[in-house]
Formats: sequence, C-alpha cells, structure tokens
Amino acid sequence: MKYTNIFTSMPITQNAIETAKKFAAQQPNPQKAEQVYLNTLAVLAVNDYLQLMEIETNLAQSDSWNPVVRLCADIADLDLKGLGKLECRPVMASCPQVSNKIEIKSYLGVFTPCTATPICSIPPEVWAERIGYVVVEIDENKKEAALLGFAKTAGAGELYLDRLQSVDALLEEIERLTQPKVNLSQWFEDIFETGWQSLDDLIRYQVNPKLQFRNGSFRKGGVAVKLFADPDIVRAKLIDLGMQLGNKHVALIMALTQENDGKINILSQVHPAGGDRYLPSNLNFVLLSESGETLQEVESKGMDLWMQLRPFRVPSETNFSLKVELDDISITEAFTI
Repeated sequence: MKYTNIFTSMPITQNAIETAKKFAAQQPNPQKAEQVYLNTLAVLAVNDYLQLMEIETNLAQSDSWNPVVRLCADIADLDLKGLGKLECRPVMASCPQVSNKIEIKSYLGVFTPCTATPICSIPPEVWAERIGYVVVEIDENKKEAALLGFAKTAGAGELYLDRLQSVDALLEEIERLTQPKVNLSQWFEDIFETGWQSLDDLIRYQVNPKLQFRNGSFRKGGVAVKLFADPDIVRAKLIDLGMQLGNKHVALIMALTQENDGKINILSQVHPAGGDRYLPSNLNFVLLSESGETLQEVESKGMDLWMQLRPFRVPSETNFSLKVELDDISITEAFTI
C-alpha cells in the first residue's frame, strides 16, 4: 500500500533482530511475544534514525527497555534526552512472502494474517506523556523499517496513515523542544537575550529606513501610524528567512504590558526589513502553545506593511512560541513567562 508521505527507510540490523527476539522470548504467550518483537524493532529503527540526525536518545531510560513494563503494557517508547518520550508504533508491511510468514510462525508459534490496514492503533496506556508518535512499517522480508510519518497526539487512539505529518515534522518538533526560551519576565528587569534590541537600535541599522519608527509609531507619507498603545516594553529581533530567499529579513516586534493581576499582555507584529517596503506574500505568522498546538495564525496577502496577531494575555509559568514561516523556511522563537 502506498501513502502520500515521503518516508525514511532504515535497515533492520541483525543486532536489532537478536534484541527483539530476546525480549520476545521473555513473554508469557505468543501474542505478547509478537507484540514485543515488533515494538522493539520499531523503537530501534527510530533510535537509529535519530542518531543519524545527531539527536541524543537514551534506550536505557525508555520504558520499552524495562522488562517489567514490557510485560505489563503495550509500549514502544524511546526516551529523547532532556525532551521526553517518543512513541514508536509498528505496523506490518503489505503481505510479506509466504516463506517469511512461515519463518515468523516458526519463531513466534503463531500465524499473523496480513491486514494492510491504513490505521495504526494506539493503546490507551501511551495516550499521555508523549512528545509525539512515529508510525514505523516493519517489512521483515526486506529487513527494512520505514518511518511512515509523525503525529503530535494519539487522537482518539487511531492514526490514519495517509494523514500523518512527514518525518520532517518530527525533526521540527524536536528542534522546537530543544530551543532555548526567551524569558519575558526578565525584560521587566532590563535583562534581554542576544538579538533583542530596542526599536531605535534595530531601525538604525537594519529595518527599512523609509518607515521611520519612533516611539512605537512610524511615519509613511507624512502620516503617523501608532503601532502600540503605550506598552511597558517594546523589543524587536531581526529574523533571517534564509539564503534561498535572497537573504530576506523581517523584524519580529514584541510589545509587553504588565497588568494588575500579574498577567502580561502581549502584542506581536512582523514588519518588513532590509529595505523592503512590503512583507513577502504568503508569509505565515503563528502563535503556538507549549504542546505545539496552533492558537492563532495570520498570513500576508501581498503589499502588507506589517501583520500582527490578536493581543493575548499570558500568566506566569507559561510557555509559548511564535513561528514565522515562508514556503519551506520556518523560524520559531520560544518564550516563557
């Protein structure tokens, strides 16, 4: 069966097969043995792939490597150092050769019919405390494991294979989780991370001089346009959209106001930079929750002088991200209060 996602295939090594057989042999019945066998192959395939991507993993800290947990639960997690657990769910490839099925029967003592289902079932015990789910197609005939795609949540316990995000989405999620967070609370103490400048400093060196920002407003055609309603703090950062787009830049501007209840009101905008008059068309500006859920999103339509998200109020101990995206270029800034 073919799916729309471009997947990554990893070889199933002899060491992986021996490890999976060892774990399977510890189980009380053939059905549980087969479950553990396939789960182990899926975990090892994802582990090999992430190591190739130079992403640190820790098999020993994974529940799937704990013999007691393996016995009691249908679990196929892989611990990512400092990030959490990634669930690696196996599905069988479409109808392996009969001879291979005989080999599986000989080892496991059970014949498993080929279902070629477009759905990957997620057991309830792994619906929570996961940074995401990778579906891995196990082809024992070819000794290959294909990473079919990624999902951030288990949904209702079933993942449709043709609706999975690409494996690139997994790498983006890991990058988001590993990114240092900008501490906005420290801004009120005049402590700012590298790259975050006052408007005057940013404009003096980088932003389109034709716009002439001053005191939270800019002038264009002799008319003053107010950007913010007297915030406590305004800071801006230059965002590089990459060599592929001719070194285009935009400016991410954050205006913060401390409110009486301790929450911080935030207004965020994106402006053209580097001498450009307008934002690039189809530029996306996205507010993400800590789990990566999209909370707000706006898109430039062409000839936009700037764009902004609706103001939002954030209590203390809250994490969120802002993403600027154009075509296949995506830049994410992570924040904490």
